[in-house]
Amino acid sequence: MSEKELTIITQNNSHYIDSREVAEIVGKRHDHLIRDINNYIKTIEKITAPNFGVSEFFLVNTYKDSTGRTLPCYLLTKMGCEMVANKLTGEKGVLFTAMYVKKFNDMERQERKSLPAPTTPQLKEYNKAANLIVGVLKSANVPADKIAVTVKHIYELSGITILLDGMGKKCGYSASDIARICGVLSQNEIPHYHAMNALLKMLEIGDEHKTYVPRFYGSDIIVSVRYDDHVVNLVREWLACHDYPDIIQHGIKKYRILYEEC
Repeated sequence: MSEKELTIITQNNSHYIDSREVAEIVGKRHDHLIRDINNYIKTIEKITAPNFGVSEFFLVNTYKDSTGRTLPCYLLTKMGCEMVANKLTGEKGVLFTAMYVKKFNDMERQERKSLPAPTTPQLKEYNKAANLIVGVLKSANVPADKIAVTVKHIYELSGITILLDGMGKKCGYSASDIARICGVLSQNEIPHYHAMNALLKMLEIGDEHKTYVPRFYGSDIIVSVRYDDHVVNLVREWLACHDYPDIIQHGIKKYRILYEEC
């Protein structure tokens, strides 16, 4: 078994391994591997549905040898490699499988890293969508309890579980509450909601420390986040560890803050 590493060929946004390289690694004559692949293709075309394409496994290709002759070869997809590996016995099959699986997985991992991070909709965007639906339900004279259940389902589809029985009750601390408790004030000497909200985002608080609570403001329903005592302590620790900074920054936004003794 050759110890050389497999080379991935990228073509039309798909990834392949050249059959010549496969033959070399598994210690098989290339013309014999071509013969085997031709037999696999005949079987696939004979016993499978038309939409089960051979191209998902093998792609016909050619190359020129040292004498200038044009000879056939194949490009193998990950599934094509699997088919070849399944026909190999003993150590060769195991080692080839390990090599191609690692190579394809490494490349797929690198591709995922190069993709832009998915944007997560903000809670305020969910609130806007929910209020559009609530408005329609109200105009249809749907009872308030059924509207509340519908709202709960809307947020659950977005992965947010709201506490319906928390309506009007104290359920943890808002960003403004934590700013007040920790003495984080704006230049107007009021609890700095925006600065605290930015700090909470930086801390990446887990969902186990959050409660989503609905509130009605006039005809609108707003779901907001409430945090537990653990988060209050995290904020206090962060401020102390950073020597109570004059500015809290998250992304491109900066918030100048004052402090009050708590």
